[in-house]
Amino acid sequence: MATKNQKMKKIYEQAYGSVIGDATWYRITAGLREHFNYDAGNKNAEIIVRRVAGIKRQCKAFSFRRTDFQERYKYFQHFYGMKGLECYVEQFLEELAQVLKIQIKDVPRSTKHYWFSQAGLNYSSEKLYKMEDLALVAFVAAQWAINRRRKSNTEQIREKFETARKQLCPSL
Repeated sequence: MATKNQKMKKIYEQAYGSVIGDATWYRITAGLREHFNYDAGNKNAEIIVRRVAGIKRQCKAFSFRRTDFQERYKYFQHFYGMKGLECYVEQFLEELAQVLKIQIKDVPRSTKHYWFSQAGLNYSSEKLYKMEDLALVAFVAAQWAINRRRKSNTEQIREKFETARKQLCPSL
């Protein structure tokens, strides 16, 4: 007799489209518990498992293992909440820039293509995209924005340190 957890693993594998190992399932359930209050006995467990497996199937970059998952997921939810709407790339990128607080003109075209490819989409300025699909692009793009902020903060700290060092030890 299969346990509820084993049943949920089978549901995940079915939705994901591939068999996964027990260690992988253990990591997935740990992430589900941490970020989605998952419990195999919960009435919403199957919905959560199917949705996460579907997202993971489409977007390999969707991972709980990053420390900034919650922040990235917040941006995902922003666009996923517009489910049923469609838009063109330009409109989406304008909204994404506002949400992520970035200048879209500073993002190389190749980076935009990368975001889309990681979300399982082809980048096309002429195509209408569903917002729930673009939510995955936002999830991927959020990592780029977070990394840019970290880099900027590190550079600012380095500059302040260098200024202080020159004031304290001008001969160095």
